[in-house]
Amino acid sequence: MPRQKVPSISKAIFSVILDKGKAMRHRLPMTHVISTLRELDFMIRELGQKIQRDRGVQAPDGDFGIELLATSTGLVFRKGSVKAQAEITKDVDNGIETITQIIGTTNIVDAKKEVVSVDEYGAPVVRRLAKIAPIQEQDETELKLQLAVQGKIVEKSRFGKSGLENIRKLSAAEFQIESLTVYGKLRRLTDRSLTDEEDDIWGELIEDNGNKWRMKFIPADLKKVRALFTRQVVVIGDAYYFKTTSPRLNVKDIQAEKPRNYLAAFNAFGRKYKDVFGNRTPKEILDDIRG
Repeated sequence: MPRQKVPSISKAIFSVILDKGKAMRHRLPMTHVISTLRELDFMIRELGQKIQRDRGVQAPDGDFGIELLATSTGLVFRKGSVKAQAEITKDVDNGIETITQIIGTTNIVDAKKEVVSVDEYGAPVVRRLAKIAPIQEQDETELKLQLAVQGKIVEKSRFGKSGLENIRKLSAAEFQIESLTVYGKLRRLTDRSLTDEEDDIWGELIEDNGNKWRMKFIPADLKKVRALFTRQVVVIGDAYYFKTTSPRLNVKDIQAEKPRNYLAAFNAFGRKYKDVFGNRTPKEILDDIRG
């Protein structure tokens, strides 16, 4: 839970350090550094928006005006590490609370004991750490986070081998359901073969209630899936549920959803259960069901 609001503080610096592994050679792939910083930015905004909302901020957006601090050489390369520093320039109090929550959750994940669960404030952190983890494994690096207020380090954490192992366990599917039917709008198609060694086609489906699904299609269905892009669809597949990310559906069949005729459905319902509901109208039946 967020702490009680603290007095306004004028100077807060957030540091991101990539240590060990390839960093020992004084170099890292630029895309890996940028991807790590981007995931941290998404993490801050998602958690920050929640903290702002819980603290009564109007129109919360998770934007703390975080700006990278420039040096004569840009990012600071030291023996065995790459370091980036950024200053919180807007809504500093909530920004400090957000970074504190991130660092605290990172310490929980990196603990040697197995992580069973995190609270609602830790969930966005774990989801983004799960995206950073593969980058660290490739580079064999260790992520360190620090928060300094008025020049003094007040919070720090690391995300190393223990954290990677715990994230790996949390990322495993908790359970699966075979032949599940899901309704929603299809969007965001990605051909994974363009970036990875996999051939699968991935997409995202948004249910009417806002729930998001990651959709995994076989390449042979690409033409059919493209024709249904942005349309309302009905999908059948095997569902996998995870702790650290949205559920995945391995798609077996996908079709455009036929328009729903609610009036016809109510009439059929009334005819089938006429002995139970008599001559009551659909509104009266619904009112009775709702109590």
